[in-house]
Amino acid sequence: MAQGKTVYWNSRHIAESEKLHKAVYCEYNEPLEAGGSKIVAELSSEKTARRIAEKFGCKLQCYRGENWYGFLPKGAGKTAAITALAEKCGIALYDTIAFGDDRNDMEMLELCGTGVAVANAVDEVLDIADEVTESNDEDGVALWLEREILG
Repeated sequence: MAQGKTVYWNSRHIAESEKLHKAVYCEYNEPLEAGGSKIVAELSSEKTARRIAEKFGCKLQCYRGENWYGFLPKGAGKTAAITALAEKCGIALYDTIAFGDDRNDMEMLELCGTGVAVANAVDEVLDIADEVTESNDEDGVALWLEREILG
């Protein structure tokens, strides 16, 4: 669960994560006292995650093969934010660009006019992307922007 700058996660291996090594381990046995915009849990299967999302009316995000699943309020997430921002700025969605690497980015890449995957993205993302740039370790997003926008 993300609340402010604190991320709570139920994976006992969270300290090994390059991205989430500062996350706080949480078993979620007790009701959470803090509100959050997303809860992420390590579960046994995607089927279990889908049942939880359906039961509680959540939007489900699936991540690359680690059995990690994110639960968000319906109407929340990247596509909702992009749609709202584009509308507020008067920009057509076909004039927007999204970058992604994981399964939770797929909806966003399909929504925007140009969906760009980094080279180290999961296969499902690479398959749906309009373009592929260098990996995130090679600053692929920055390189794409320099080539295509700043050119």
